[in-house]
Amino acid sequence: MSKRTNLEILQSVFDSMGDADAVVAHYTDDYVLELPYAHPEKMDRTEGIEAVRERLVGAFQLFRFTLYITEVYPCVDPDLVIAEYISQGEVIPTGRRYSNRYIGLWRFRDGKVCFTREYLNPEIARAAMAPAGD
Repeated sequence: MSKRTNLEILQSVFDSMGDADAVVAHYTDDYVLELPYAHPEKMDRTEGIEAVRERLVGAFQLFRFTLYITEVYPCVDPDLVIAEYISQGEVIPTGRRYSNRYIGLWRFRDGKVCFTREYLNPEIARAAMAPAGD
């Protein structure tokens, strides 16, 4: 696939946020999600499309947000997209605003996403989800 096509797929993934089935329609069956900084004590890794779909269903019950690509970095490998992006939205249970910055390494195979390693600031999410007064 071309870099342009893969970037269009990534944008389609971002446009699907909020609908777990629509998001995973862009993923391979053996898709892997890594969030190295999500938990300070361990690497957060989810393997397989069904496990990721379940994770997204839970996340979309807590967060409502839109992702915006702010920068894409050139790569020699056309099946790798490295992008910076931001989220704008809210934490549903608290009603607090949620905005974070990310950098993601997105790997593609045969027109679908097969791997994502996403770096974000987990403290921003924790603070937005904390009960009032914390």
